Amino acid sequence: MSIVTVQLGQCGNQIGNCLFSTLLADSTRDTTKNSSYYEQESIERFFHRDKAGRLVARAVLVDMEPKVVQQSLTEAARSKKWRYNENSVYYQNRGSGNNWANGYVSYGPKAAEKVADLVQKQLEYCDHVGGVMVMMSVAGGTGSGVGARVTEVLHDMYPNTTLLNQTVWPYSSGEVIVQGYNTLLTLSHLYKSSDAIMVLYNDQLHKTCSQLLKLKHISFGDMNNVASHGLASILQPAVPLDCFNNSLFSRGGGNERFLYSMCSLSELVTSLCPHQHYKLLSLKSIPQMPDTYHAYTSYLWAGLLRHLRQMLLTDASISEGMDWTVTPEVPLRQRHLPNIDISVSSLSKSLANLLILRGSDLQSADVSPFKDAKIYSSGASPHFNLQSWVHWHPFNKYEKSASVLTNSQGIVLPLNTLCQKSWDMFASRAYLHQYARYGISEEDMLECFVSIEQVLKNYASLK
Repeated sequence: MSIVTVQLGQCGNQIGNCLFSTLLADSTRDTTKNSSYYEQESIERFFHRDKAGRLVARAVLVDMEPKVVQQSLTEAARSKKWRYNENSVYYQNRGSGNNWANGYVSYGPKAAEKVADLVQKQLEYCDHVGGVMVMMSVAGGTGSGVGARVTEVLHDMYPNTTLLNQTVWPYSSGEVIVQGYNTLLTLSHLYKSSDAIMVLYNDQLHKTCSQLLKLKHISFGDMNNVASHGLASILQPAVPLDCFNNSLFSRGGGNERFLYSMCSLSELVTSLCPHQHYKLLSLKSIPQMPDTYHAYTSYLWAGLLRHLRQMLLTDASISEGMDWTVTPEVPLRQRHLPNIDISVSSLSKSLANLLILRGSDLQSADVSPFKDAKIYSSGASPHFNLQSWVHWHPFNKYEKSASVLTNSQGIVLPLNTLCQKSWDMFASRAYLHQYARYGISEEDMLECFVSIEQVLKNYASLK
């Protein structure tokens, strides 16, 4: 079940480059017979082989400037382990100037048509298509504007193919003065055409680098490594926990490939987004530590899962400094959201969760605390509450690791802050002329506000 990626803008291309290296390094680290199916399935999922037998990423690279695309091509080729297809790229000579409207209106139509053709060629290399993943920022110009247009075209061309947008949320302190407008416009358009929108947060990636990896001078490369680690932890091959526990296969027994196909990108999205009004996903992964700590650290599943569950309940990005007083059983603090006149508690209610465990002693992993009905919204279907996937292959140097991809209320506070800041700018008509020059009117902006505030209200209303 192959996955084709579309890497858009500087953010999408840099994370994509790092992701493919992480996927390949993880799948080939264990050379024992027991991991042969894992390696084979991972490589087939993300790469194909050229006539010379070299691994070629199933990817399309897009930017409105050539520099980032050319850097990605060069860095991949330099590894001598895999490469991009030099003909699977699209770029122009000028960027979008951090203006969503410029990317969507000016560059978008032509770029989307060309990119769709390149995606079609990548799909032809696949025996079985598991989905398309679009990697992009929500706040820039190319990633957000062109990305939104590309997503719309891909949705129209391949309505039966799973389409997941992996997006990066900007720093709360601000990277671009108009990042609020760009983010609103991006999300409102993606909500109409994407099957699921996975959100990674720059603030959280930076916090992981600082507090867990103990890095003093943090670069985007460091943050990309953290992002690719989390993404690979959910995208690599896995099998359903029920099948593993019921011994429907044995290592090397020949049934793994069938079970891997059950845990595809399509299955991931279907299990987490059962309703079209709830499409926003966030990711939590544990443990993460400096390489020098590995030899002196060991984990039990009970401890890992206890910390991961509390991260889920409190919407914490790392396990350090969590609020352990928050439980499903006790009264919780309330925070009023004046924009939509709703109060939300400090307990993050979930609609659906996907738990993925990788490593040794999986039989001892008790996932029942994640099935607790009090974690989930009363309106959620019990059938979709929790899906659990596993694999005995140690992931990315960790003897044991766990990740949870969640559709939950964790998005409420970022969305509320986004809407508040953007409304303040809109009320003073700040920077609206930058969008009007490309045909995006105030009425168009208001429609986006209404759309995203409705999404915010939907999530905040979960009980």
